[in-house]
Amino acid sequence: MLPVDDIRKKLFTQRRDLFRQAAQTEDELLWLETDVESEAQERGQGEKMVQLLDRLDGRMKAEIEEIDRALVKLEAGQYGRCEQCRKAIPQSRLEAVPAAAKCLACEQAGETQAALRK
Repeated sequence: MLPVDDIRKKLFTQRRDLFRQAAQTEDELLWLETDVESEAQERGQGEKMVQLLDRLDGRMKAEIEEIDRALVKLEAGQYGRCEQCRKAIPQSRLEAVPAAAKCLACEQAGETQAALRK
């Protein structure tokens, strides 16, 4: 198992990077908004930007929540256990995805079920 301090550092770094990406994306979208020719174009561009920000915010919010959940588990001594089957998540998976809440088998099974529901 990775040392707790290394895991914590990796999770906080990911969290900080997500916040930085969100701020950068918002800045880029604001810059785009200033370069429009007509009012109709401006409205259309504004609507597209709002939709994009909603999607980005939702995805980033979910990733931040996953990181926060992993940090709580880390402090409670429950980090590295699959939330579904309760087996240990392999170290290689935790190194690749430090906020992983499920082992790869359970994650893939959940994705397959979600795809079938669509």
